[in-house]
Amino acid sequence: MQTTQSLFSTRKLRTLLFSLLAFTAALSLPAQKEVKELKSLPHKNETFLILVHESVVQTQWPNTLDLVNAPQNITLLNPGACIRVGVVATGDNRDSYLEKTKLSFSVTYAGQKQEHALAPMAQYKKIKPEGGDFVTQVLAAADIKNPLLTMASMGVSADKWCVPVDASDGKATVDAEVETPSGHQTLKPATIQIESFETGSKKAFKDTQEMSTFLMAYYRQQNPARLLPAMLSAIEYQTANPKSDSIENTAAFLSAALKTDPIAAQDFLARIATQPPLPRGLGLDILRSSGYDISTVVKTLSPDDQKKIESMPTLADPYDLSPNRTLFHHLDLMWSTFGATGQFKPIRTIASTLAWRSDYDDFNKLRKSGTHISELTPSIARGLAYMAAGWSMSSFQRTDPLVADYIEYMLASPEIPDSVKTELKGLSTNPAFKQNEKK
Repeated sequence: MQTTQSLFSTRKLRTLLFSLLAFTAALSLPAQKEVKELKSLPHKNETFLILVHESVVQTQWPNTLDLVNAPQNITLLNPGACIRVGVVATGDNRDSYLEKTKLSFSVTYAGQKQEHALAPMAQYKKIKPEGGDFVTQVLAAADIKNPLLTMASMGVSADKWCVPVDASDGKATVDAEVETPSGHQTLKPATIQIESFETGSKKAFKDTQEMSTFLMAYYRQQNPARLLPAMLSAIEYQTANPKSDSIENTAAFLSAALKTDPIAAQDFLARIATQPPLPRGLGLDILRSSGYDISTVVKTLSPDDQKKIESMPTLADPYDLSPNRTLFHHLDLMWSTFGATGQFKPIRTIASTLAWRSDYDDFNKLRKSGTHISELTPSIARGLAYMAAGWSMSSFQRTDPLVADYIEYMLASPEIPDSVKTELKGLSTNPAFKQNEKK
C-alpha cells in the first residue's frame, strides 16, 4: 500500500503536465475556458491508513474549506501527545464511499493494547494533489479552473489515542480495520516512534538550518522534548550574533508551543531549574509569559536571583499592532507563533494589516516625490507593515500548505473584509509585495 507522501508525489508529475498542457491550449485558444477532467484517474476505490496529530482536527480544519492539503503523517510522538486515525480513499465516488465506511482501530504500546470500536468517521476532507496550489495559481492567470483539484479524500476517527504521560522510549503500532461498501478490509499497520522527554531533551541541533526547519514547521510534526535544546541553541546563536533578533522570535515560538502543551511545559519547567542562570531565567520568563506558575522553581533561588526573575518583563504580545517601530517585529513574532502551533489566529491577524493599503499608497507617493522622511509616523508604519505582511504572506502561500489553505478559507469567509480579500487575491502580482524581496 502506498504511503500518503508517495501517493501524492507519484501523481504530481501527471497533474503538473496535464495542467501545463491545458495552460498552453488556453493561450492558443482564448475562448476555451474549461478543460475536461483527465480520464486516466484511478476509478477503483483504494484505502490506506494515515495518522494525524490531534491539532489538525481541533485547530486547523475548523478554519479551512472542504478541500485541503494533506496533513503530515505522524511518525514520532512525545508523552501526552494525541493522534487521530485517518483513512484516505482514492477512486470514483470516494466521498460517498468514505461516508459509508466505518473504522475500528487498536494501539499496542508497552505490551498493552487499547481497542477502539467500529464507528463512523467524525470528519471528512477532500485532499489536494501535491503541488495543486501552485498549478491552480498558474492556471488562474489564464482564467482556467484547475480540473484536478482533488484525487483523494480523507476521513478521521472520532476517537483519539494519547501517549501515556510517563511513557518511555519505544514503538506503538496502530492496527485498523474498515467496513466499506466493498466489504471488510484490514489496513496496513502503522508504527510510531515514542520518544521520552529525557531522550528528546538531549538531541542538540547540528546547525542553524536544522534549527530553522524545526521552528518553521514544528506544528506539522510536534516534538516538545526538543524545546529545551531549541532554547539553548537560540541563546548560543544570539551570543554569537548580538544584533540578531533570533532570541526574541524563538522565545515567542517557545511560549506559543508550551502554552498549548501543559505536559511539555511541566517537563520544561523541571529541566530549566537545573540550567545555568541565563537559560534558566529566559526559560522561566517564557513559562510565566505563557501563563504558567513558576513559583516552585523561583522559591528555590537566592534572593538576588528571585529579584532578577521578578524584574524581567513579560514577552511582547505578538498581536499588538500599535503603529510604531515594534510593529514589524510583531509580524515576525506572529509567524513564530504560527510555526509553533499552526493556529489560524496569527495568519488572520497578519492578513488584517493588508487593509492598510491607503497608508502604503500615501507612503509610496511620498517616497516617489523625493521627500526626505525623517519620522516614522503611524501612517508610514502601517504602510511599511502592509508591504512586509504582503511579502511574507505571498512567500508562505507558496511554501507552506496550511497557509495556502488558510488564505483560501479567508477568501471565502464572510468575516474577512473585502479590502483584505482584494489584497489576498493579489499576493503573487502586487508590486508592493515584491519590493521587500529586493531589500
